[in-house]
This record gives sequence, structure tokens and C-alpha cells, in this order.
Amino acid sequence: MNNFNEQKEKILSGNYKYIQLVKGANELTKRNKLHEIEKQFDIIKAKLDNNPTGRYAISAQHRLKDQPELFEVVTGPETLSEPAPRVIIKEPASDKLLENQQILNLTVQLKQLEMENKYLREQVTDLENEIEELETAAAQTLAEATPAPSLLESAKEFLGGLMEFGAPLLDQHFELKKQQLEIERLKLSGRRPAPGSKEAVKDQNVQIRVIGEFVETFKDQPETYEALHNISAQSNSVPQFMELLNQFSPDLYEQLSIKI
Repeated sequence: MNNFNEQKEKILSGNYKYIQLVKGANELTKRNKLHEIEKQFDIIKAKLDNNPTGRYAISAQHRLKDQPELFEVVTGPETLSEPAPRVIIKEPASDKLLENQQILNLTVQLKQLEMENKYLREQVTDLENEIEELETAAAQTLAEATPAPSLLESAKEFLGGLMEFGAPLLDQHFELKKQQLEIERLKLSGRRPAPGSKEAVKDQNVQIRVIGEFVETFKDQPETYEALHNISAQSNSVPQFMELLNQFSPDLYEQLSIKI
């Protein structure tokens, strides 16, 4: 058998940029240069055709600093090894087990958000590096020319704007997502964050925002609206605001308690 073409399709569909042929700890070819992966596949195929049959591997990377991923290539009569069957033990589900599973899922989502954020930043860095390579090549070719603003310059300007405005928006988006997921996780685990902790500060910020939105719903009731603003001015914390609100109007206190 020979599964070279199958592994080649997997590597191309995975958008890998650098490849080389290895056998065990031995490097049979060098890595290709950027944008020369098709040429490298031809070199690897020729190497396989002129070497004894057996098990080889194509080492693939998205970036040079990445950990290589190996795609096994078998030539000749050998076959790919079959993975060992997985044994799954099922146990009756319980409320506690389901609750723990939900907490675990929320924790996994948090990690996924962090990984997505890191991946997007790495993509921006890769774009910067590629533009720098293109700029260097263009400068060598057109060293004495003075062309009009090019597509390359427009791309650089766009990327600069993306880094200035896009990165903070990404950070804000992922931070809000993390806060929402953390609040849900705390609710499911049945505990409140410790006073002064990072989670407690976030939770208090959410309560203050909810109180502000609640007060603004009474704009069309001047007396109540003014009274709520006075209570807010006298309060140094959320609990103090709620205590003064209860003294002013138990009904309003109950309405707001449901929201926070």
C-alpha cells in the first residue's frame, strides 16, 4: 500500500505551511520555504519512491515555532496499525454528576475562549510576518523605484488599524464571555465568591449595573426617581443601597432583589 496522497490531502486541508520527511529520529529532507509546500511534496514523493518500502512520516507545522504533527506514510506491503478499542463504562447518572458535568462544560468553554483569543492573536502575528517578508522581497526588486501606494501598503495600514482597534475589542469580547460563564459556573456549584476576590469584584460590578438600569426605569416618576438617586448618593456599597431601599419601599426592594 502507499497512503502518500491521502496524507498529502489531509495536510493541505489543514493549511499547514511547512513539511519535511522523517523516519524515526532521522530527517530525510529539510523543511520547505514559505509558499513552497507543493514543491516540497514533489521532493518527498521522489524520496519515498527511491527509498526502501516501510514506515515514514511527514512532519507538518503551521508555524516554525509550533510542535510538529506527524502524518504516517506507509509504502510497500505494510499496513497502518489499528488503534486499540476503547472501553466505555456507563454508570447511572445522578443530579450531582450532572451538575458537575455542567460545571466542567463551562470550564472547558472558558478554556476554549482563551485558546481562540490566543489563536486570533497568533494569526495577526503571522499576517505581520508574511507582510514583512513580502515587503522585503518587494524592496529588493524595486529598490530604486518610487511607486504609488500599493496593495501591500494598504494591507499594512489595514493591519495596523486591526491591531489598534481590533485587539482591544477581542479582549473585551472574551472578557465578557468569561465573566458570564464564570457566574453560571458559580451558580451551579452553589457557592458565592469570597469577599474581595476577583469573582466578587466582577459580581458587584454586575449588581451595580443592574441597580443603575433599575433606577433609570423610574425616569417618568420624578419623586421616586429623585428618591432612588438620593439613596444611591448615601450608599457606599450594594448591601447599604439595598438596606436603604427597603426602608424607603419594601415593594421596590423586592422587585430589585429578584434582579440581583
